[in-house]
Amino acid sequence: MNGLLRLQDYLTAHQYDGILLLSQTNLRYFAGFTGTTAVGFVTPDTAFILTDSRYTEQAQNQCEGYEVIQYKGSTWETIAEIVKTRNITLSVCAFEGNYVPVDTYQTFSDILVGSRFASVNLTSLRAVKRPDELTLMREAARIGDEAFAALLPQLKTGMTERDARVILEIEMLKRGSEEPSFDTIVASGHRSSMPHGVASDKVIEDGDFVTFDFGAVYQGYHSDMTRTIVMGTASELQHKLYKVVLDAQLKGLAAVRAGVTGKTVDAACRESITADGYGDYFSHGTGHGVGLDIHEEPVASPRSDTVLEPNMIVTVEPGVYLPGEIGLRIEDSVIVTDDGYELLTHTSKELIEVKG
Repeated sequence: MNGLLRLQDYLTAHQYDGILLLSQTNLRYFAGFTGTTAVGFVTPDTAFILTDSRYTEQAQNQCEGYEVIQYKGSTWETIAEIVKTRNITLSVCAFEGNYVPVDTYQTFSDILVGSRFASVNLTSLRAVKRPDELTLMREAARIGDEAFAALLPQLKTGMTERDARVILEIEMLKRGSEEPSFDTIVASGHRSSMPHGVASDKVIEDGDFVTFDFGAVYQGYHSDMTRTIVMGTASELQHKLYKVVLDAQLKGLAAVRAGVTGKTVDAACRESITADGYGDYFSHGTGHGVGLDIHEEPVASPRSDTVLEPNMIVTVEPGVYLPGEIGLRIEDSVIVTDDGYELLTHTSKELIEVKG
């Protein structure tokens, strides 16, 4: 199953005569193609995948609804020939403006003479997930949950953040992950105040907050979860900050449902943290969509007017960060439903004290 019909409906609705697909994410979503070299050319009623001899057979097996053409010379000249021989009107041709390099744009615009080009962003077309996508997302999240549970007994003071990262990523690979969703964040002690503190050579010490932000990739689909634990016994300040963030995260989750905006979800978290006196220390948006990319639509931020729809996926991940001192974040990924959400990430959010 792919998103070809959704793309063709989009072309018709916007009166585009065709679209050029170059990004691997959109080629996978709209065509099912998982190789590294191809260009998609789609019109409201036809679809072509142009690739070389390495991927021709693969494309024929994967790209339902597409005619596969093996090119030998210029991709763009091949498309120009298709337009000419198939009598395709290409007055307005869309392209992925957020992905296509300037020199590539210049090349195809020079060859496809007579066409006007419109820059588009297709992320919103991928925001509402199909049932098969939701199945893959649940599996990716399961891998993350199980890998984190396997990590905890192996955590020891004296190991580095990189050591912990390696263990976590290996545990995900053992359970079916293709690769990490992104550079795994392991931020301990004073580094926990950095929201995107990727794993370093810092030694994890007794009394440290350790924030893990990570995910698995399963058949191209990403999971995303953050948990913060304490090495040893939590201090009074750690208990206090953890409660501030957990309360906000639960309020953010409670705000999720079809029909509300991303701004509303963000406000639920932000107002809670502000009421507890830490509003100046929540420095990022509350959440984002997840799917074939780790960051997709919808967005939950103070500026997001995106209306949540059933089967969208969004993260809810407030945090508090005292610069140079301490910080934490708690994150779940959820599927939006008519009256709430379905939780994808099931790891406990009780404050975990690791005696290692």
